[in-house]
Amino acid sequence: MYQRKVQKTGGSTYFVTLPKEWAESVGIGPGTVVTLMPNDSGALLLVPEALSERNECVVELGNWDADRVFREIYSRYIVGFDIIEVRGERIGSDQRRMIREVAQALVGLEIFDESQSRVVLHALVNVRDFPAEKTLRRVFDITRAMVFDAVSAFSHRDQELARDVIERDSDVDRLSLLIARQFSLLLRDLMLEEDFGLSRLQFFHYNDVAHQLERVADHAGKISEATIALEAPIVAAVGHEIEARAKTSMAILERAVAAFSGQDIELANQVLGERANEERLFSITRRTASDKQPDAAAAISIVMDSLVRIREYGFNIAENALDAPASTHSRTGRR
Repeated sequence: MYQRKVQKTGGSTYFVTLPKEWAESVGIGPGTVVTLMPNDSGALLLVPEALSERNECVVELGNWDADRVFREIYSRYIVGFDIIEVRGERIGSDQRRMIREVAQALVGLEIFDESQSRVVLHALVNVRDFPAEKTLRRVFDITRAMVFDAVSAFSHRDQELARDVIERDSDVDRLSLLIARQFSLLLRDLMLEEDFGLSRLQFFHYNDVAHQLERVADHAGKISEATIALEAPIVAAVGHEIEARAKTSMAILERAVAAFSGQDIELANQVLGERANEERLFSITRRTASDKQPDAAAAISIVMDSLVRIREYGFNIAENALDAPASTHSRTGRR
């Protein structure tokens, strides 16, 4: 931490000096242009022009399996690096293929250059092309369709549809990771608030809602996996009961997302008011469905547990719907 006394010159201008060691380390010298950005907290952020040019990193490739390669590149992408250079003494064909698969799994990540000893990835995502509101809506639309298709596949033992649901989970992951990356970028660079049209505190809620929806999509995948494992069709009466509980859970989720998107505090409170309702009904459905078809009791239990969890994620989103407007009011109130 550096401390400086504010000085006055010319009768009307205040100025402070910059620490020389810090200034030189970030490329500031005589004549350098810097940006001064007021923060909602009352602080003033000083941003050197050269700072954005240093947004790159190097990954020293080891003798890693696919999961390790994925994690190493994923983490750099989410943190917000624009250039990720992967280096190794000699990158083999298997690891090169892994790197390509990672690039394909992340929005806007492209291979820009490669040789025997390195692969350079560039994140070409323009934040203005992916506004958080539209990205979150797309995540919800995909997730909603996944849940209903997963439940339908289970009720009718449609294993082909179940496999399709599992494949769609990657689409939710890609968009959720994009929102996580944008949030990290915003934490690192307050100047992006203007591009995003959201403060860091507001974007925190978008990131959290995207994470909740990603978990819902994961449960759609679990239901689909239970479908693939079924050895016999589900009894019609059991299927109807499960579909009814699915509609109840999804109604909670849909209303919670609507409350968040519309900053509707009243609707959010209505959703949260239903938290204590129907818990017993879900328990009864699980027990009676298992009694009607004991050979599928384990699969039915997995599905019912996932539907209960989906309700809980809906309630979490409703809580975000309460907090997000408060963040907006706090932000505007300080201006």
